[in-house]
Amino acid sequence: MTKSLLLLSATALLLPACRPADKPAESAVVEARGASDPAAEEKAIRAEVDRWLQLIKAKDAAGIAGLYAEDGAVMPPNGPIGKGPAAIQQTWAGMMGIPGFDLNFAPEQILISSSGDMALDRGTYRLAMTPNGTAVSDTGKYVVVWRKIDGKWKAAADIFNSDLPVGEG
Repeated sequence: MTKSLLLLSATALLLPACRPADKPAESAVVEARGASDPAAEEKAIRAEVDRWLQLIKAKDAAGIAGLYAEDGAVMPPNGPIGKGPAAIQQTWAGMMGIPGFDLNFAPEQILISSSGDMALDRGTYRLAMTPNGTAVSDTGKYVVVWRKIDGKWKAAADIFNSDLPVGEG
């Protein structure tokens, strides 16, 4: 079984394990029988998101690659999948190397699995850049599947896409 098929299978298993709690959608937490404190797990993931945003501002592709699991993947729009640390670093370096690159994103919902070792982070992003001297802006959505490895949350799968109609942007 390939790693990507395994990741897809794990994601398919994660989704039924997630169930929303009685909290607003923008901060939904799932009861986690295996986790000591679901709210603490969400807070830890949000701290990793904050760290990610700091690394983007610093244009630190190696640091961003370190946020992913060793077998993690980034799946940008209009580009190939980046699997593993070197490819993830290369993907992020390429994106951040675009003149005027500025990216901000925010989770709208974080769901923690009942086992407490996987999470689903769904949110939105804003992107600005000036390739070829022309200002471009974009908004879109993303999903990150997080996996808890040795007590730390790592991005296992990261995919995002634009809200712009095809051919615009």
